Amino acid sequence: MSAEPGLARQATSSAPPVPVIEAQDLEIVLPSGAGVGPWSGTVSAGEQVLLLGPSGSGKSTLLRTLAGAIPSHQRARVTGSVSVGGIDPVDGGALAAAQVLGHLGQDPADGVCLPRLEDDVALPLESRCTPPAQIGQQVQRALGIAGVAALAERGAGTLSGGELQRAGLAAALVARPRLLLLDEPTAMLDADGVAAVRRTVESAAASGQIATFLIEHRLDDWAGERGVAGLPARTIALTADGRILADGPTAEVLDRHGETLREAGCWLPRELEETLAPARVDGGAAPTHAAVGIAGPRDMADGPARPGGEEQGAVLLTARAAALGHGEQAVLEDVDLEVRAGELLAVVGRNGAGKSTLLGALSRLDPPLHGTVEGAPAGLVFQRPEAQFLAGTVREELAASGASTVQVERMLERLGLREQEAASPFRLSGGQQRRLSIGAMLLGDRPVLLADEPGYGLDRAAQRTVMALLREAAQEGRGVVMSTHDLHSVAEADAVVVIAGGKTHGPMPPHELLADASLRRRAGLSVVEEPHGESHAASKTRDAGPSADPKPSPSTAVPVGPLSRRDPTVLLGLLTALSVVSITLTDPAPLLVLYLLLSAGAMLGARFGPLALLRAQLPFAVFATGVLLVNMVSRPGHEPWPELPVRITEEGIVLGTALALRALVIGVGALTVARATDPRSTMVSLQRHARLPARYAYALLAGRRLLDDLPRRWETITRAHRVRLPLTSRGEAARLRPRHLLRCAFALLVDALRSAERLALALELRGLGDGPRTVWKPAALSSGDLLLTAGVAAATVLVLVAF
Repeated sequence: MSAEPGLARQATSSAPPVPVIEAQDLEIVLPSGAGVGPWSGTVSAGEQVLLLGPSGSGKSTLLRTLAGAIPSHQRARVTGSVSVGGIDPVDGGALAAAQVLGHLGQDPADGVCLPRLEDDVALPLESRCTPPAQIGQQVQRALGIAGVAALAERGAGTLSGGELQRAGLAAALVARPRLLLLDEPTAMLDADGVAAVRRTVESAAASGQIATFLIEHRLDDWAGERGVAGLPARTIALTADGRILADGPTAEVLDRHGETLREAGCWLPRELEETLAPARVDGGAAPTHAAVGIAGPRDMADGPARPGGEEQGAVLLTARAAALGHGEQAVLEDVDLEVRAGELLAVVGRNGAGKSTLLGALSRLDPPLHGTVEGAPAGLVFQRPEAQFLAGTVREELAASGASTVQVERMLERLGLREQEAASPFRLSGGQQRRLSIGAMLLGDRPVLLADEPGYGLDRAAQRTVMALLREAAQEGRGVVMSTHDLHSVAEADAVVVIAGGKTHGPMPPHELLADASLRRRAGLSVVEEPHGESHAASKTRDAGPSADPKPSPSTAVPVGPLSRRDPTVLLGLLTALSVVSITLTDPAPLLVLYLLLSAGAMLGARFGPLALLRAQLPFAVFATGVLLVNMVSRPGHEPWPELPVRITEEGIVLGTALALRALVIGVGALTVARATDPRSTMVSLQRHARLPARYAYALLAGRRLLDDLPRRWETITRAHRVRLPLTSRGEAARLRPRHLLRCAFALLVDALRSAERLALALELRGLGDGPRTVWKPAALSSGDLLLTAGVAAATVLVLVAF
């Protein structure tokens, strides 16, 4: 595929490739003792490198070091030397490394730092002092290559996980870095999403000027139909303890060390899997199902998993003629499903098809819009295990399910977490967290276990352990339902349900799905090819977030009314001046006139409807009423109504009314400014006119981005905690009590702090520092701003003179 003009230019000379990375005896050791290296080698411009190794081998540690995050953001001992584009990332940190590299991680929430998409993609260009006139064109080009150009003006909080991931990739590529670091960038995407990310990377790398470092578990999805030939040409393989196992051409490394890597817990391309003997993982034989079109041993030996005979278990949970969705909008219609004892049922579908919606209904968190969901109580394991943790240690987390000491001891052994029993659940690896969340739900002793994408982001060994836990739960007589977009997991299920077009199809035997290429594409397990060879995902961005099916996403709020054309610093200055004037007044009359004038200005200048303005002022009105009542009964003075049981004074009425009107004046002014401005233009204006440092301005914008996301995070955490509680007598998920809400608040705090730390790193990797920079869409004062200032000043003076 040819590269997009302007972002990736074709190499025109046969000069030797320029080294982008040069490392000599580079070794990184974390405080825990884990680490990676020593590694000596170079990576040249145009080279694409696959970093392969089991979980815990140090892959992400190496990438974070190259990005300058170690030791500046994460403590570690680094020895040896490394240079990235002539910059030492260890000494210079992420801010220095940002001059030559772009970075994209596996969590889409960390891919976009600012509230609006186009502003986030423009940030690296501003940091490199790109002329403002050129920034808009380059932003649109990068978003177009990533397949999200239509979302340029959307707010980050309205985007799905796949859209955020591609937007993050656009931000990583827009400044034409010399090195692109990709840390499991497709962990939460379906097959079309993976193809879109891969195609974007290939387009950018076609110039031969960008070196790429890729960490990826889903090698088959990344390689596509080309198999091993579709992977990066070079592979650096690591052992479990972080040592260099091999460094060379990918085909040779996999051919020579494939069995060793698989035994260590790595996924391998299916064409290589078929040539290897069955692996042994966790002490037992592991089937080597071909990922596409070849039935696994369970399928071939047992035939259809649901033939309608004696082997079927009892029905534990049913959905009948159910419409499922969010609010009043149905995502799935006419759902008829049975969950049976002893059965492992897989649910597959594209991102956003409704997998999480189905599991939410089966768990009783979300009542059906119509139809019924009836039967045994179900426990739900969320995609992000940390959202469900209730306790401070692993042992306490298991005990929180109400299990006895003996049961907790057995589960620690079963999960392989004996050595981590005193550790915080938040400190565990991804695979350990997944095992702990499943183990805690199993100890809840519910007949049905639901797991939302239990294998995402896991290497082979961790996923085999998780799948073994689910299989054991089914063998114990539970009904187990898991959503997945992983073909290996599908092959190990007893039956599979496909969600497509708002309907459920099946259940059916897994081999029936795996052998049907058309059905696999509808399920999001294979890439949909368009007539011109582009994937379905390259032109459509309908994939959803990692933790839930998408809800309707309105465009980001846009300032409205004539005041939206005024400079935000001017509006803030006028609000401040009016607030100071209001505070000095003790007579209700001028305050009432100011309030009425401001209300009229809000309706005309910010397009507030009368009812909308009244509703928006409700918090201020409640506060003002409290101030009025307190002053009426607490101020000494003349009592106009001495016969009342409560002493009310004229002085208290006057002062209370004045103070209440102060609150309303300031409140309506703040509402007007908030409606007429947006965060980005406000920060840019403050940079230019109030000399607010860019680092603080964009940090505030990133904080706004995190703040906007907190309601969604709170909803996820409270839902995850509700599903740990016993069902009500009506069979519904219980409401949280104050002590549960306190736990949720702590979990939200931990989640917000971790996100803030990642956003801080992401801002530095976009080059945000104290140095010179340009500003896209700079704010400038106009004659309209001067006229507005003069008009407000004149009106205020007239009111003060009149009273």
